[in-house]
Amino acid sequence: MTTVTDVIRHIEKLTGHPLNKDEGVHHGDANRELKSVTLAWMATPEAIHAAGQRGDQLLLCHESLYYPYDVVISPNPPTDWQSWKVNRQRREALETYNLSCLRIHGSADEICIFDTFAEVLGLGEPVLNQGAYAKIFEIPECPLDELIQQVKQCVGMKGVRVADGGKPKRKVKRIGLPWGGMGLFVNVGYQQQLLELGCDVFIAGESDNYGFRFALESGIPMIETSHELSENDGLVVFTELLARAFPEVSFHFHENECVWRMA
Repeated sequence: MTTVTDVIRHIEKLTGHPLNKDEGVHHGDANRELKSVTLAWMATPEAIHAAGQRGDQLLLCHESLYYPYDVVISPNPPTDWQSWKVNRQRREALETYNLSCLRIHGSADEICIFDTFAEVLGLGEPVLNQGAYAKIFEIPECPLDELIQQVKQCVGMKGVRVADGGKPKRKVKRIGLPWGGMGLFVNVGYQQQLLELGCDVFIAGESDNYGFRFALESGIPMIETSHELSENDGLVVFTELLARAFPEVSFHFHENECVWRMA
């Protein structure tokens, strides 16, 4: 019999440490026996319904189950957060399908998501490696607008957001990867870390105004793909890793598509 706890213990074995404080069972029972599991970037209604209609016992998600972000571990959450429409809908859908929900965030980043994003971009081995995420990749020097076209082709996007400071022809070669949400303003410390390692361009998952401005004022252009697309391929790899570890359980991947479109 395989349980949710068994999956957790295997993930901890892969990382070599306990789950991070924002990870764990956020709905349901950790001792639940598993026969079928769905993995998704976020526990959206579509992901919950896909898992529920398949008859799964567990939805394993990468991002926060409820809003505001990480509210389940917040020391001072809004008093009415559980009644917010988005949160209520997700909770009720999980209850309707009798689904447990396990969040695996940074542990999955560490195991395979970051490295898979680099592979999708065709970057090869880092030229500088000072830890799980402190990595710089190098390509033959090229104009920024040429790199942008390569990124679009690699991730399958028709358009990306770019902060280039009005210099689309500037030459770049040393790449830092603020994958997922690491390009957001709350994570500019990671941008600073990559700057100190000598990168000259960022290829990010998701950014925002403050994040873009921090990059530009630091002299670094940023190419934004999307949060989901920068992590989905890694989650496919993660799904395959768990499927090999637990052959008696059926593992499925549900793709959360990019939430916005170019208009």
